[in-house]
Amino acid sequence: MKSIIEDRVTAHLGTIESVHAVNIRNKSEVASWIADRTNEEKIALTMTTALNTWVMMNAGGGSVDIPTNVLEQIHNSLTLRSR
Repeated sequence: MKSIIEDRVTAHLGTIESVHAVNIRNKSEVASWIADRTNEEKIALTMTTALNTWVMMNAGGGSVDIPTNVLEQIHNSLTLRSR
């Protein structure tokens, strides 16, 4: 299941790159990070949706690295909400 989630997250990140004309330099690391923490597609999709907003607000074109603390904040928010 991890590889399916990782593939889907990678695809979503690719779409984010296309829409915002950016290069996410750590795309594979982000996909792996998310896939390591969930096997639920809904959570993975929600995380990539939040990342879309983060990229839109922070990237400004060119290349960007998504910091681990951003991933942690999004994941923690989703975890708290699901309790």
